[in-house]
Amino acid sequence: MNTAVLVVDADSHVVRCNDAAAAILGRAPEALHGSSAGAWFVDVRGQAVVERTLAEGVRFKGAEAMVDRVGGGAVPVGISCAPILGPGGRVRGAVATFQDLSEMHQLRQQVLQTEKMASIGQLAAGVAHEINNPMGFIHANLFQLAEYAGDLRQLWGEVEQLQKVVSQAGSPEVREAAARLATLAEEVDVDFLLSDLAKAIRESQEGSERIRHIVQDLRDFSHQDNGELSLADVNQCLDSTANIVWPMMKHLVQLEKNYADLPAVTCYPMQLKQVFMNLLVNAFQAIESKLGASAETGHIVLRTEHHGADVVISVADTGVGIAAGDLDRIFDPFFTTKKVGAGTGLGLSTSYNIVQRHGGRIEADSQAGEGTCFRVVLPVDGIGDDA
Repeated sequence: MNTAVLVVDADSHVVRCNDAAAAILGRAPEALHGSSAGAWFVDVRGQAVVERTLAEGVRFKGAEAMVDRVGGGAVPVGISCAPILGPGGRVRGAVATFQDLSEMHQLRQQVLQTEKMASIGQLAAGVAHEINNPMGFIHANLFQLAEYAGDLRQLWGEVEQLQKVVSQAGSPEVREAAARLATLAEEVDVDFLLSDLAKAIRESQEGSERIRHIVQDLRDFSHQDNGELSLADVNQCLDSTANIVWPMMKHLVQLEKNYADLPAVTCYPMQLKQVFMNLLVNAFQAIESKLGASAETGHIVLRTEHHGADVVISVADTGVGIAAGDLDRIFDPFFTTKKVGAGTGLGLSTSYNIVQRHGGRIEADSQAGEGTCFRVVLPVDGIGDDA
C-alpha cells in the first residue's frame, strides 16, 4: 500500500509496519518493531488518537498530527486509527494508517497567499480606479495652466514694451508709475518666474502622465482573465508589466528595453503578464541578493524578437545566477533557492505551465555569480494542438 500502516498491540508497541510507514518516519522497518507508538508522535494529539483507540475502542478518521522523522524534523500527517477486537470485544491492539501532508500544507499556504494577493490586487484595482478620476481633471488643469502661462508670457512682453515707452514720455506721474513697475519686475524677477512656472507645469504634466500610465497598467494587470484567446501586443504586455514592477526596483536596477516590431500574437494576455511579472520579480531579487546593501546597481535587459512563426521574449539579469545543479529543477513545483518565506517555489512552475499552454517553451541560461537569461518562445498563430 502507498498509505503508511502501523499495527500496535494493546501496550501501544509496534508489531507490524509497511515500507511507506518506515519511509515517512525515516526509520528502517526493523527499527520500528517493538517501539512505542507514542515515541514518534511530536504532539499530544497523535498520542491521544492511539491511546484512546486502545483504551476506549474509539475510531478516528483523518485526524491531523505531527510525527518525528529521523534527520528530517517534524512531518504533518493525517492519521486514521481503528481498534483490533478480540473475543468478547476486548481491544487487542490497533491499526493506524497515515499519509504525509507536507505537500498539502504547502498547497494550503499557497492558496492562502494567493487569496491574500488576490485581495490586494482587488484593493489596488479599486485604488487605481479612484485615483484615475481626480488625475483626469488634474491632467486637464495642467494643460490649461500651460496655456495660461503662455498667454501671460505674451501679455508680459507687451507690458514691458509699454513700460519702456511711458518711461521716456508722458506725465511725471506716468513715468513714476512706469519706474515702480520696472523696480517691482526686477525685484520679483518676472522673467525667471515665467520661465520657472512653465518648467514646473511641464514637469507636473510629465508626472501626471506617468501616474495615468501606472494607473492604467494596474487596472489592466488586475483585470480578471476571461479565459479566452485573443490577439495581443506582446510588447505592450511586457512593457506595462515592467512599468508596474519598476517602482520596486528603480533604486537598484538599470532597465534596458529592446523591443522589435512584433505581429499580434494569439494568446491569453493576462496569463502572459503573470509570466512576465514572475520573471521580472525573480530578476530583481537575484540582483538584490547579489548586491545586498552595496551602492552598486544591477542590469536587466528586456528584449523581444520575431523569428519565423515564433516571437521570443527574453529577460536577462546580472544577479546571483543559478547553480548548475539547480538549473534542471527550477521549473519543478515548490523548488526554490530563496530563503524561507521569500518564495513559494511556484512562480517558475506556474510560468512553465502557462507557456506550455500556449504551445511554447521557456528556457533558461545561467552562470552562478554572473546572471541569468530566461527566454519565452511563443507561436504567433495560436496554441499548438498538443498543448
